[in-house]
Amino acid sequence: MRHHRLPLVAGVVAVGLALAVASCDVSTSVGSYNVTYRASGLTGIATIDSVLYSPGTGKCTTTCNADSSLIKVTNPAINAQGLYSIELFLPAGATVQATMYGNGTAAGTAQFTVIWMTASGTIRGDSTTATTAAATKFSLAIPKFTL
Repeated sequence: MRHHRLPLVAGVVAVGLALAVASCDVSTSVGSYNVTYRASGLTGIATIDSVLYSPGTGKCTTTCNADSSLIKVTNPAINAQGLYSIELFLPAGATVQATMYGNGTAAGTAQFTVIWMTASGTIRGDSTTATTAAATKFSLAIPKFTL
């Protein structure tokens, strides 16, 4: 008896193609951005009191603080690698801006970064650092950028 594998292979390819197309959405289309706000280097030297970040509304004129369009996350957890991150998918013309407020628990250097990548793979970003000390409050600010 002869077996024909072509219908099975064609069926698997068709299902795979359907899944790939179904997983595509506007967030990964040309002109959109994958944005990551990330605090790092915090293990043993600092805790985060709060993070204010722009959800990309585009409402900001010079600073998002002026129009209350920032989202506040209070007492976010830091993972085992000493990182805290927020990921968003934003359209062209959206704004990114953030400030992290922390409490130093020991001497060290904390870093706060925003990275945005286009669907074509172009990466840009900005970061800032602050020296931490025990029982000392600090803040790290990323200025407003329009994507």
